[in-house]
Amino acid sequence: MIFLAKLGVGVMGTALVGAAALSSEGFIHVKVHENQAGGTRVNLIVPAVLVPAALQFVPGHHLAEASRNLRTYLPVMDAAIPALEDCPDGVLVEVIDESDHVRVKKDGGSIVVDVNDPDTVVHVSVPLRAAQNSIHQIAEANGLD
Repeated sequence: MIFLAKLGVGVMGTALVGAAALSSEGFIHVKVHENQAGGTRVNLIVPAVLVPAALQFVPGHHLAEASRNLRTYLPVMDAAIPALEDCPDGVLVEVIDESDHVRVKKDGGSIVVDVNDPDTVVHVSVPLRAAQNSIHQIAEANGLD
């Protein structure tokens, strides 16, 4: 009986450490809802720590152009992302017209983009640290870092 208790504690400890590792960089949340009958509804929450692993499976030629474009902006992003992490939460950009509403805000350690138009509602939340790590991984994979 004591053996089973020790085994249970070991399994629970491993599960807790695994959960902590998966959530260490936060979560990416993507929600897309088409406002029509039978419209697409996607609600996806993924641990941000999985993005670098997923990038390993993207063929290099698909990221080549993005890597070239990163060369110019990498120093700007390296300065902007830590500055964004330090700034208070709030709306960074908001655009409203007759039918569309777009808002980009900082919320905690994430950048959140919300788009509402008559046809679709889109919500994307990405942790800043995960975004910076992924940007550097793309740059390193193509020798830009």
